[in-house]
Amino acid sequence: LHTAFDSVLKFQGDAIVNAANTGCLGGGGIDGMVNNLGGDELFYARKALPVIADDQAYQSGMRCMTGDAKITTAGRLPCSKVIHAVGPRFSFEGHEENLIKLEMAYKSAMDRARENELTSIGFCIISGGIFRGGCCLRNIVNTALESIAKYAYEGLKTVVFCGFTSDERRVIWDLVDSMRATA
Repeated sequence: LHTAFDSVLKFQGDAIVNAANTGCLGGGGIDGMVNNLGGDELFYARKALPVIADDQAYQSGMRCMTGDAKITTAGRLPCSKVIHAVGPRFSFEGHEENLIKLEMAYKSAMDRARENELTSIGFCIISGGIFRGGCCLRNIVNTALESIAKYAYEGLKTVVFCGFTSDERRVIWDLVDSMRATA
């Protein structure tokens, strides 16, 4: 596991993990940038993901449930695949339940990577931006790092966990430092 203080969009391995929404068609933040840089090929691959058959999900155009992940081509991005993982929308309460859903999003991303025999993955921080609500960034990053380690699989050679903002960098550095101290 490596940390990088840069955009996951520069990752040149097998796949990046995108913090997607349930519609899986693009949104704001990193998701919008993934769509923009991936171009038409990525957009149409996302659009081809089937809408979930459940009546309520179908009406809202939901292609991926919270805690799940889907995989597509990467289009013009410098990797071959994009794993679109949907983390929870944190509010200002109920963080424990949402941290469990966040772990499931990382697990699902790792499952898609394993199923596709990927050996290198770049992660952004899922639910670390506008979906973070009142949840402490440290708890979100800690859940991410623990989940990636917990669901690593045989054949996985490289995982790069990217922090982009100065707050993300500081939290990652502090957590990695404390993990080294207890190892």
